[in-house]
Amino acid sequence: MRINMKLLPILLSLFFLGFNASGQSGESDDKSGPGDRIQSAKVAFITNKLNLNSNQAQLFWPIFNEFESSKKKIRKQLRRLKFENEFGGGTEEELKTDIKKMFSLRQEELDLEKSYSEKFMKVISARQLADFYKAEKEFTKMLLKKLKSRKGDLNLDGNED
Repeated sequence: MRINMKLLPILLSLFFLGFNASGQSGESDDKSGPGDRIQSAKVAFITNKLNLNSNQAQLFWPIFNEFESSKKKIRKQLRRLKFENEFGGGTEEELKTDIKKMFSLRQEELDLEKSYSEKFMKVISARQLADFYKAEKEFTKMLLKKLKSRKGDLNLDGNED
């Protein structure tokens, strides 16, 4: 299924309106949370950008889902480690150990990306893989821009004005 490029902004706007409305009410009509809706929009966005044929899509998305799941686990560990460092203090030795853990987790994430790039290229072309990486970045930028416009300017220094 190919999404018409003229319809994409409209579909994404409707998605974000639904995301905003359910977020404000605190309730949702279905069991999916904001993360599920964002993931669905990401899938539609990437599908459109990669122009996957039906055979490619059937093979690509299970690999993508495995990749995303593994990446989330690593990023969760990184966030936990950063949270503990910011609020837990710790001795010099504990901080050194945590820094080593951080580099180890980042290396694990890089190794994961290398491994999955090989799996992806068994299903899609190198051009499509490059487009995939580009589409992921574009989607993230678009999502952050949309969230920023909903919340006003983000204060990057962490201080409330």
